[in-house]
Amino acid sequence: MRSSSLLLPLLATALLVVFSAGVVDATWTPIANPRSLVIRQIGNFAVIVYSNADPRHLRPLALVNVVSGETQPAGLGITDYRLVLNVRNTATGSTELYQCVVEGKPGSRATIWELHSFVKYKQPAV
Repeated sequence: MRSSSLLLPLLATALLVVFSAGVVDATWTPIANPRSLVIRQIGNFAVIVYSNADPRHLRPLALVNVVSGETQPAGLGITDYRLVLNVRNTATGSTELYQCVVEGKPGSRATIWELHSFVKYKQPAV
C-alpha cells in the first residue's frame, strides 16, 4: 500500500516533465491573417502595456497595424504570440517597427495576458 502511495507522485512528476518537454520544443507557426481582429487586439494590448509600463515616463505610442506574427502553444490552452508591430509615436508622428511577445488565452480576462517583451524590430539578415 505504501509503495503505491509513493508511486503516484513520481508518476505525476514524470508526466509533468514529459508535458513540459513537449511545450518547450514547440515551434512557431506563422499567423495566416495578422490583420484579424483578435491579432490586432493582442498588438494593441502590447502597445498599451508597454506605453504605460513606467508611469513616470509615459510613451505616446499607438498601434498602426500588425505587420506579421507567429504563435506557439505554451500549455494549458495558453498561446505565445510573437508579433511585429508598426507603431506610431503620437507626439512626433514617426513610425517604427517593434517586436513583442505576448502570452495569453483568447477569450480570457485581461489579467491572464502578459507582455513578455517589446523591443525595436531588427530585420533578419538575408
